[in-house]
Amino acid sequence: MKVLPPFYGSVFLQCKPPTCEGMLKIDLWRFKSLKTGKIYLVDVEVYEKNIYGVKFYLKSQAHKKDKYSYQTNDFEPRRIVLSCIYIMRYYYQLNNKSSFAFIGANSIGESSVCTKRFRFYRTIVNTYFGMETFEHHTDEKVSAYLLIRRSELENGRINIDDIENFFRNIYII
Repeated sequence: MKVLPPFYGSVFLQCKPPTCEGMLKIDLWRFKSLKTGKIYLVDVEVYEKNIYGVKFYLKSQAHKKDKYSYQTNDFEPRRIVLSCIYIMRYYYQLNNKSSFAFIGANSIGESSVCTKRFRFYRTIVNTYFGMETFEHHTDEKVSAYLLIRRSELENGRINIDDIENFFRNIYII
């Protein structure tokens, strides 16, 4: 993983119970934009096979169904996403078997196919996560991204098709 540019420091808040089969827990993190003063929450869903699903949203939108689709128009997406990547880095350093999954939510009124968020996340991930440690898998039809540890694939502890089907059943069906 490359050295990352400026980000907002995050704080671990609590561990929440799992919400579906195959999930072990949800770690809740927060960080605050120094530009706008807005607070962001990050749910890191911890799944079996050392897979971490990363989701973020504004605290003020936490109660809304479409909280992942909300756009702030604050013009700092890079720093916000990098703040989430620093949280991913924590799990990367904590667990040498860690892999990651996320979906680029569609904005309100936008199709879920290859969303603007997905394209932005893909650019950032390709910039800061090399191909040496992780194998990158995308599904543009649903704007999903998997970063799978090569070591876990090579020793057979993870199977791409199984992981894709698992997440497809949780989030897409």
